[in-house]
Parts: sequence; C-alpha cells; structure tokens
Amino acid sequence: MILRRHQEETAKATERVLSGEINRLYISVTPGGGKSAIPGIIAEKLMGLVLDRILWIVPRNSLRDQGEADFPDWSQYRIRAAGNESDPCRGTAGYVTTYQAIVADPERHRLTMGDGKRWAIILDEFHHVLDGGEWYQAIDPLMQSAALTVLMSGTLARGDGQPIAWIHYADNGTPDLESDPRAAVVRYSRVDALTEGAIVPVHFRHLDGRAEWEDIDGTLRRSETLSSGDYAGDALFTALRTEYAYQLLDACTADWIQHRAEVFPGGKLLVVAPNIPLAEQYLGHLQRRGIDALIATSDDGPAARDAIARFKGRAIPSADVLVTVAMAYEGMSVPAVSHIACLTHIRSIPWLEQCFARANRTAPGKLAGYVFGPMDKRLVAAIKAIEDEQAQALKDMAESDWAKAPASPEAGGGIGRPTIKPIGSQAYGHDGMAILPPIQRPDGGLTPREAERLLRTEIAKHIEAYIGQKRAGSKAAYMRIIHATLKDAAGGKVRESCTVDELAAQMAVLKDRWPVC
Repeated sequence: MILRRHQEETAKATERVLSGEINRLYISVTPGGGKSAIPGIIAEKLMGLVLDRILWIVPRNSLRDQGEADFPDWSQYRIRAAGNESDPCRGTAGYVTTYQAIVADPERHRLTMGDGKRWAIILDEFHHVLDGGEWYQAIDPLMQSAALTVLMSGTLARGDGQPIAWIHYADNGTPDLESDPRAAVVRYSRVDALTEGAIVPVHFRHLDGRAEWEDIDGTLRRSETLSSGDYAGDALFTALRTEYAYQLLDACTADWIQHRAEVFPGGKLLVVAPNIPLAEQYLGHLQRRGIDALIATSDDGPAARDAIARFKGRAIPSADVLVTVAMAYEGMSVPAVSHIACLTHIRSIPWLEQCFARANRTAPGKLAGYVFGPMDKRLVAAIKAIEDEQAQALKDMAESDWAKAPASPEAGGGIGRPTIKPIGSQAYGHDGMAILPPIQRPDGGLTPREAERLLRTEIAKHIEAYIGQKRAGSKAAYMRIIHATLKDAAGGKVRESCTVDELAAQMAVLKDRWPVC
C-alpha cells in the first residue's frame, strides 16, 4: 500500500520511539488527509517490540466503529470497539472507545491499563479536550502511565477559543508543538493533501438575500443583505428559517442533480441544518420535490444509524441525500459527497473546516466538492482562508505534469437570535445557479379531492405493477420497504391524509426508485 507523506513520516518516527529518544507523537493532518491510518501504522511498527496494547480514543461512536472496521487495512492486528464493559480487548491487541465512555467511568479504564502491559494511548481529534477540563481530568492519568502517547487532530484549535490539553502555547497564542524534546511532530496541510491527490479541491457558491423580522418590542426590521449592516446576525437567523433557506437548498440541489447527470453520477448531497425542527422542514421540502432524502440528527439513535448506513451505501436501500444537525464533521466520512448545503448558523472556523471537509474526500470519478452557503461576512471570511490555501496548490498542479485526475462538540460562534420573530426572506445573487422548478402536479386542473383520488389510484397501480414483477417469496418484503419509504416521503402521514403535493412527491419517489418496466 502506498503511504501518504505524513504516514511515511509517522512510520519513520516510530524508529525514534524504538530507540527510546521520544515517547510522544503530535500528528496534525488536514481533514480528509488519511489520519485514521496512523493507529494501524503504529501497531504494525511497534507491537511486540515496545508496545503490547493500544487504546484509541475518539469523539464519536461512528468514529469508534469505523476505527474497529478499518484497522486491519493498515495492520495485521485487530482492535475492538468497546464502551465500559469488562475486558474491552477480548483477545485483540487493544480497543477503541470514546472520550465520553472514559469520562463516564475512568476507573474502569485505569484498571484495564493496570494489567502490566505496555500501552499506547492514541487521542483522535484531541482538540476536543479542554486543558484542565473534565475530559482532561479523566484521561490524563491514563496518559501518565502509557508507554507512548499519540495526539492527532485535523484542526488544532477549539471553537470556543480555549486552550487544548497537552499543548504548550507560544506567547502569541499559537500551539508550539516543537517545544517538547520528547516528542516528534508530523504535519500534513491542505496544500500537501491536494498536491498528493489525497483530497479534492472544494469550491464555494454564495447566495445573498434580504430578510424581514420583528424585534422583541414589535419593531419591524428589514435588511437588504446578509453580508453587512447592524442587523446582519438577525437577518441570517431569519433567512435560515424562511424562504431564503429553501431557495439556497434548491440551488444546491439543482446543481447536484446536474453534476450527477454530467460529471459524477455517484455524487451525494449533504444538508447541514441549524436545528432538528428546521432539519425536518428541509427534509419535507426535499421529499415534496421528489428527492429521496433521509435525516440523521444524532448518531446514537437507531434510526439515525440506519440513515447514515444507507447514506454510506452500507445498507439497503441506499440513499444519496442526507439532512443532518451538528453531525457534518469527524466521523461522517462518505467519499461520494460532492455537494454540501451549508444552512447551519455555526461560524466557528474549526467546525466549518470539518464541515467543508466532508466534500473533499476522493472517490473514483470525483473531481471536486461544492459547498453552497449564505453570503454573510463570517462565513465568507472562513471560506477565504481555505480558498487562499488551496489556490497555490491548484496553480502548481495545473502547471505541472502531476496526475490529471485525483487518486482514488465545542462548535462555538453560532448565531442565536431567540428574541426576534422571523417574517420572511428572499435569496438573490444566484450567479447563474439554477433553482429547482416547482413540482409538476399531475392534477390536470382537477379539484384537490379529485387530484388526491387520482394520485392515490396511480400510486396503488404502480405498486401493484412493480410487485407483480417480483418472485412470490420477496413480494412482502418489497411491499414493506415501498410503503415505509412512501410514508417517510410524506412526513409520516398515511396516504389517505396526504395533500396533493405529498402524493405527487410519493409518485416521484416511486418512479425513481421502483420503475415499472
């Protein structure tokens, strides 16, 4: 297997561990650069020599499960995903768990590590650990007893601006990793990753808009732009809850549909919503337009886990559109994501970097990722840093003979305005972006009840015709899946209670997912 530069440097650094020169590694790798390979590389180089066990700590259950599954790609050893059960290794070379599990029962993990074995502790996305905070208090005793500590992060900054544990800071407030004489530092920037083809470039499209709202005292306010003015925050808050949000979502969806038709047929769309009620509204909007979308608002819920598995293509039926809340960062690794509709209010640069990185993964046939978002000043500023960094790398790549195609929780800074009442908004400045046309309703000028009756009849006929093509033993299973999907497309409503638009959305899903030959 060909290693990326930071993976090679990590492998070389293990020689210094073997010699006793160092006992700590700092790994700073841009999101999407292949950091998850590091634990396996360390195991392959050091197990049986200076290490006996590995404890890999991650911030999310999805990363824990992914770590267990992907570890054999990089090592002959296996590790086990665990919580707070006894004997978490169970015959393997170690275990991967979450920060939350350790904080819930630190004594159990101290007992596990007190077995006389030589342990390596690998902290993934360790910027989540506040210096002196609760997580630090639970984990630091484990660090003190480890033979090797590895601290990895894709963003060496916290959204709340507070110091990260186990880091020395220079006088200007920047992390000074090189000051530790017993540590090696490995860095892999966005430019490095683009140059090596480890990630694809991400391009950004903005929509400005006007908004209208009512202050707490009843004063009517208006703003003609999201990008400036005394009320820019209130305008954005309003825009994400009214017409503007759906217009931006339509623009992103239309571009995604066109991109799939012309460039990357496997492309997927990720929608990032401000909160759960709005995520549900965005989901309904997409489904009414005939888009087979799913929703996931917490990776701990079984419904969300099922939705994520379908979005990743690991469960049937698979899905190409997912609406999320506060989940579009570490752990949400779906290389086929080509488009992100960024409708979140969060403006923390570390959080946004993780969010945008969901679109920079490489996949066969994928040339770039695309992020659609509001034209507010703080988002534009966050994006400019990314665009400036990747611009030189793209220029160098264009001028060289390098590969013509690419190789195969503290999110602070949000905008909350609970004291205003959003009234309406309108997007403008589309810069050539297409907006999805309204759903074509096959009512032919009928009355609503007649149109509802006609659509229910057509849906029933379509299902009957499709099921008729299947073998007898599978018909019941297909029937359950189809009816559950159609119910989801209508927001959980039974067909007899659906509106014409909801029935039209169900018909569109049927024709797309289960066409009749």
